[in-house]
Amino acid sequence: MPLNIDFVQVLLHMLNFVILAGGLTLILFNPIKKFMTERQKQFEDREEENRKNAEENERLKAELAAEKEAFEQEMASERMKAEKEAADAAKAYIESSKNEAAAIIAKAEKEAEKRREHILDSAQTEIGELVIGATQKLLGDTASPERTEALYDAFLKQAEQNAQQKEKRS
Repeated sequence: MPLNIDFVQVLLHMLNFVILAGGLTLILFNPIKKFMTERQKQFEDREEENRKNAEENERLKAELAAEKEAFEQEMASERMKAEKEAADAAKAYIESSKNEAAAIIAKAEKEAEKRREHILDSAQTEIGELVIGATQKLLGDTASPERTEALYDAFLKQAEQNAQQKEKRS
């Protein structure tokens, strides 16, 4: 044997190496390869799930934005409607207040006109009484038939004028 190499020993070592490599392959390499494949599949599944979730989130965001916009538009229209109703109610209230004020003013004017007529009537009555009193004094002082007749005529004219003025006011 040259160099003190035993070929049987080398072959046995090679056989041991092949058995060791085959055993390690069966015991370690295949389970590790299977584990790595499963792990890779899990990552791919998670990535796909995350992508689907992201798409779903984007879709939900879009729906939410659309709903928010619709809600804001509805709120704006409701606000405009409420403002219009409030303005209409205020306008109606102001109009009814104006009508009430006009009715109160008209009533007060009628009342004032009645009082004025009453005052004028009482003043005319007092004037008539004063004229009669003055006429009686004058008649008592100067009692001539012509003078008495002139005074009665003047009194009747004054009474007619007062009656005409009263009719014009009514």
